Amino acid sequence: MATSSAPLLPKPAHPAPSSASVPTPKPRFRRQRATPEQHEQHVDGKWRRDPSGPPRRGGGAKRRLRSLVLRGEIEDALALVDSMSSGGSGNRPPAVPCNILIKRLCSAGRVADAERVFAALGASATVVTYNTMVNGYCRAGRIEDARRLIGEMPFPPDTFTFNPLIRALCVRGRVPDALAVFDDMLHRGCSPSVVTYSILLDATCKASGYRQAMVLLDEMRAKGCEPDIVTYNVLINAMCNEGDVVEALCVLRSLPSRGCKPDAVTYTPLLKIISSLCQKGLLLQAIETLEIMADNGCIPNSTTYNIVVDALLKAGKTQIALELLSGTTNGTSDLTTYNKVISNVAKTGKMEEALDLLRVMVSSGLCPDTTTYQSLAYGISREDRTDRAIGMLCRLQDMGLSLDTTFYNAVLLGLCENWRTDTAIDSFAHMVSHGCMPDESTYIILLEALAYEGLLGEAEELLGDLSSRGALDKSLIEEERRCS
Repeated sequence: MATSSAPLLPKPAHPAPSSASVPTPKPRFRRQRATPEQHEQHVDGKWRRDPSGPPRRGGGAKRRLRSLVLRGEIEDALALVDSMSSGGSGNRPPAVPCNILIKRLCSAGRVADAERVFAALGASATVVTYNTMVNGYCRAGRIEDARRLIGEMPFPPDTFTFNPLIRALCVRGRVPDALAVFDDMLHRGCSPSVVTYSILLDATCKASGYRQAMVLLDEMRAKGCEPDIVTYNVLINAMCNEGDVVEALCVLRSLPSRGCKPDAVTYTPLLKIISSLCQKGLLLQAIETLEIMADNGCIPNSTTYNIVVDALLKAGKTQIALELLSGTTNGTSDLTTYNKVISNVAKTGKMEEALDLLRVMVSSGLCPDTTTYQSLAYGISREDRTDRAIGMLCRLQDMGLSLDTTFYNAVLLGLCENWRTDTAIDSFAHMVSHGCMPDESTYIILLEALAYEGLLGEAEELLGDLSSRGALDKSLIEEERRCS
């Protein structure tokens, strides 16, 4: 016979009524009247919570602190931290927003306020909190306070703890003390980062020279810490400052094989020493430096090219200067660079090359200035053959250049000074036929040239023609007749 099992749950004292016999009562909601204070908070049809009032739900102060910190409302956040810390250990502010607040206060030089936030955290402070406070002390020059705080840390300090202290000591020239902290860091089993080594390398270069820093670099590699571009920038800068350009170039060449791409900081010291290379006559090394920079996407500015081009021209290496200029990109070489080369080439009688370079210059969007025209006029006036001089004038016009009276006068004067009066007269005819009207200076140049060569009849004929057309002032005509 089956026995009945005991009930698993105790029976209620009064049995529940059947759902069919008793209807379920409907909930009744009563609308609350707004108090006068709440009416005062009603703005633009919206209800507004009093920001100074206590939070309605648990954790509201922490959420509000996060919001204040993210919005950068430092004063309100600081006041809220003070109010939370005064409420006892059970209402400690959260670490993450406090860490951000400490960092911003330290950046603003408000270390004392940062200490208040740090103290408010108490046991809630994390390693990030300590590191941020240590960094703030170091930036403020309070190195002993930073040391003290590191000694009080309840957990092992890491690389981010020691780096600010090492940097602060190095900046103040206390390299031995920085190395002592570095040794303590190793003794604690904390592995230095590439940032740690870069800080020490920079300080060692400034204190003892880059050769001593190379010892530390070897130690860095031996410990498995591979240098980055910042590390190499420190060394290259030190080598350049010490005048060891060759060694700096060796390091620069080795960067691609070490997986490092040079940046603008890498080339800053090199740009400074290019002038030194040129002064020492190391022109090939200067050009090599420019090429390495260009190959790595760092295009030197026009000032740098001007220095190298000027040195090449002074050394008589005009062809190399031309090749360097032709290989530059648009915007790298400016008008000054072209003018230097055009002037040098024109003075050596290589006007065809000067005109070719002028064409490149114009096609790159640069417009000739007075210096350019003076160099061209000088070169044309040195031509022995009339047809070549006229041909060069035509080439200039074909480039779309506007040749004015001043330019032609310079050409005519140069031709006449070189006893090329016949070419000057032909150039004068070319000038008039192309719509450039001569002025008094033009006629005086031609009259004096005819007189100096003994062509008095031609000079008198030209003078009479000018007098009849009123092209010259009467006083100038009388003076020219007396001279002739």
